[in-house]
Amino acid sequence: MRVSPAPSPVPVFDPLTEAVEAFVEDVVLPDVAAWDRDDVLPDAVWDRLVELGLPGALVPAEHGGGGRTVGELVPAWRALSRGWISLTGAINPTGLATTLLLAHGTDEQQARWLPVLGSGDGHAAFSITEPGAGSDLTNIVTTAEPVDGGLRLDGRKRWVAGGVSSAVVLMMVRTGDGLSCAVVPTTGRDSPTWRVEEIDKVGYRGVESAAYVFDGHEAVGAEILGGPDGTGQGARQMLGALGVGRVNVACRALGIVDRALAVALDEATHREVGGATLGEHTHAQLRIGELRAQLLAAESLTLRAAAAVDAGTDEARDLASAAKIVASDLAVLAVDRAARLAASRSYRAGDELARLRRDAPQTQIGEGANDALLLALGRAAVEGAADDA
Repeated sequence: MRVSPAPSPVPVFDPLTEAVEAFVEDVVLPDVAAWDRDDVLPDAVWDRLVELGLPGALVPAEHGGGGRTVGELVPAWRALSRGWISLTGAINPTGLATTLLLAHGTDEQQARWLPVLGSGDGHAAFSITEPGAGSDLTNIVTTAEPVDGGLRLDGRKRWVAGGVSSAVVLMMVRTGDGLSCAVVPTTGRDSPTWRVEEIDKVGYRGVESAAYVFDGHEAVGAEILGGPDGTGQGARQMLGALGVGRVNVACRALGIVDRALAVALDEATHREVGGATLGEHTHAQLRIGELRAQLLAAESLTLRAAAAVDAGTDEARDLASAAKIVASDLAVLAVDRAARLAASRSYRAGDELARLRRDAPQTQIGEGANDALLLALGRAAVEGAADDA
């Protein structure tokens, strides 16, 4: 069994993180309330993410990307999430696609798609979920059948991250040999045989979340990830890539906690209650101390998970799941604690805490609902104990 290495110390100065922090402070925070209200991620903002190299950061330099590791990106993803988790979420599908292509793609598939993703000329979408299938992959019914020059697709997909404007979709489908990962160019999307609907959401706004209906759609140039050897390997491939996504979600949650704690500290140091600042009261100190302690723990777990994902250790899946669970549950708690200190302010439309109230629960759902991940962790522990008995 390969044991996860200790996480590398985060550098004191990282040019990418510094640039992201400046972008968040100067561009995102002043206007994010309007973007959230209008459910839009402006083109100019996406273009700046591309200029920073964030969507293609995991693509190797020889393919035109940033050549970064997941561990190196944790500080930048977290900093970006302090501005808006929708930005960190919008770049995530390209990271998942990059991970899949590097681990399982043929030389031709890598040569075709990695330069597109690395340069930012196009981004990817990632799709597992269907109306009747989420954590239970046995219910996947969307099919892909080989046709001359591509694949014929039938079925429905839901919650396709990045699925409205992406250049390519990596999608779990049922083939003759089981579940496979289809690499589908998006030529022909939004047509009678490939219908697209954008899902309206309560929170996590501005991010494309699409629903697809395929009705005998012949996707020209579509193929199975890994070629013939990849047929029937889709569940293993796509679930294996989710470690990257779960670290990304953990970073979104850490960013929410950072902002909630900042609001709590602002209230504690500027608001007067009972003849003293709120922060002079022990109940406020206890709540802030609770958040600080749990934030340090969640941060350490996320860094450890990122190091394990990069190293490909046996613990990577469990650590990534645990980091996502712990950080996301803390995000919901942190917003609640900050809202109690801020009182009625937190319920005002347009207030940052009101937005965080809607965004934080998304981190408990994205890349696998927390309860499903807890069940998997618990089941593995019970089965392991039974084997040892």
